[in-house]
Amino acid sequence: MGNIIDYVREETRGFAERPFGAVDALVLASLAYRIMPDDVPRLSDITTKYGTFSARARLFDPHHPIASLRMLREAPFDGPTLAKANASLVRQHAIHATSSQADVTGFADPQLTNELYAAVAGSSRFSAIRVSAYDQRFSAQRQTQFAAETMRLPDGTLIIAFQGTDDSFVGWKEDFNMAFQYPVPAQESANDYLQTVAAVWPGPILLLGHSKGGNLAVYAAMNAPAEIQERITRVFSLDGPGFPYEVVTSPIYQAVVPKVEKIVPDSSIVGMILETPEPCVVVRSDQKGIMQHMAFSWQVQDGAFEVLPAIAPSSQYFNTSLNEWLRSLSYEQRQRSVDALFSILAASGTDHFSGVLGSLPKALPEMIGSFAGLSDEDRRNIRFAVNLLIRSTWAYRRRTQRGGGARDSGGKDATR
Repeated sequence: MGNIIDYVREETRGFAERPFGAVDALVLASLAYRIMPDDVPRLSDITTKYGTFSARARLFDPHHPIASLRMLREAPFDGPTLAKANASLVRQHAIHATSSQADVTGFADPQLTNELYAAVAGSSRFSAIRVSAYDQRFSAQRQTQFAAETMRLPDGTLIIAFQGTDDSFVGWKEDFNMAFQYPVPAQESANDYLQTVAAVWPGPILLLGHSKGGNLAVYAAMNAPAEIQERITRVFSLDGPGFPYEVVTSPIYQAVVPKVEKIVPDSSIVGMILETPEPCVVVRSDQKGIMQHMAFSWQVQDGAFEVLPAIAPSSQYFNTSLNEWLRSLSYEQRQRSVDALFSILAASGTDHFSGVLGSLPKALPEMIGSFAGLSDEDRRNIRFAVNLLIRSTWAYRRRTQRGGGARDSGGKDATR
C-alpha cells in the first residue's frame, strides 16, 4: 500500500504497455499545483508563434524545407520534458536562493509536491512527457484564480491539467461563488484554454484536474464545440465540486457524462459540493474528514487505487443537507452569505488562508467584531454552513471509532 509518489517510483512500464489510467491522472493533476519554470512556453507564446497558418509560414526555413513544411501542417509541441522542467526549477531556486515550496499552490503539501516532481523526473514512465502552454490568470477585481498546462504523451495525446484552488481568498471566494454564479470566470477561462490549445495541436485530448481543477475540466468538456468534443477521450474530475441542478439536468451535461470519471475519497466533502449525480469511483484515504481531499492521502496498491463500495454516510449527509439548504435560499441570499463569510476572513488582515493561521491570535478580535456586525440572517447562514461541516466530520470520526472503517456501505454507490 502506498500513495502516488510510491506509484511513480515503482511503475516502470511505459504508456504503450500500461495505458494511461486514473492514478496517472492524479499524478499529473498534482503536478499542476506547481508553478511552471521559465523555460516552459506560455500559452501566449504558443499562440503568437503557431496560432495561425500565416504565423507558421513566417517561420519557414529554406535550409530545413521538410521540417518547415511539416510545421505548416502541424505546429510542433515546443516544451521541455518533465525531467528538464524539474531540473530548471531546481536551478532557478539555486540561483535565486529561494525555497521551492513557494512555487507550490493550493490544497497541496509543498514538500510532497516537490518530492513527487523529483520522482517524476527520474521515472521511465513520466520523465519524457513534455509540458507546454502554461497559463495563469489571477484577478482580485474579477474574483478569479486559474492556471493550466498542456502535457503530451509519447503517442501524441494532449493532456490538459487544470490547477485546483490556490491558498488565496480570491481563489476560494471564486469557489464559493459557484453557489450563486454560473459560470464563474475560471470556468470560462478553462473553456477558452481548451479551445485555444485544440486549435494549435491536433489529436486526442484528455482533460483532468483535482479539486476545482476537476470542475473546470468537466465544464470545458461540455461547453466545447462539437469538433473538439469529438477529440476528447476522457475527463478526470478528482474530488471536484459539482454543478447547479439546472446544469446537471441539461443536455450538454448529460452528453459529456459518459466520458467523465469522477473519483472521490470515501469521506469526500469538496467533491460533494453542489449537485453530483454522476457515478463515482470511491477510493480509500489514510486521512480523516476534509484532509481526505489531499491527493497524497489516496491509497494505491498494485498500480491502482484501492476502491471502496460507496462513499461514507457522513459524506452523503453533507451533500444532501448542503443542497437542500442552498435550494432554500435565493441567489441573492447565497451571495450575501458568501460575501459576509469572506468579510470576516478579510478582517484577519491577510489575503491567504495560511496567513489566517499565523495571525489568528492577533486577528481574532477583529474577525469576531466583523461577525457580530453582520445581519441576523447572514450570521445564521454562516453558522449553519460551519455546523454542517463540523457535523459531517464528527460523524465520520464516530463511524471510524466504532470500527466501521472506510468500508461502510451506507452511502452513494460507486457504480463504475
